Amino acid sequence: AGPGVMKVRFGITEAEKGLPGLDNITALHPGALLISKGKKQISGTESFVGATTVEMKLTDSQTDELLVAAVDRRGGAKYVWKSLNRWEDFEQAATYYAKHLRWHACKMRGESHCEMPEE
Repeated sequence: AGPGVMKVRFGITEAEKGLPGLDNITALHPGALLISKGKKQISGTESFVGATTVEMKLTDSQTDELLVAAVDRRGGAKYVWKSLNRWEDFEQAATYYAKHLRWHACKMRGESHCEMPEE
């Protein structure tokens, strides 16, 4: 704890592995792809992709003042010939969160060289 120091609490509250074989098939078949897109509109994720939900809280290390609180859920992308790694979507989401946390922390410190990560 000290001046200009933040405490970060980050929790993975849900992690779902994908089914890459079925994911690839539904990415190729127009009817299955249409159903998958409909599922995304209802549930937030497409068929057979992995997903993750995280919660994060940043507080001032000296005062415990809440600086930022966030909850996010990410589902994997649907594209043809995804690798057969069942946890690929989760790994991509974890990388996304790490890059965005670094970017936001840079901005909160008031630095001028903060690079916004690509989506």
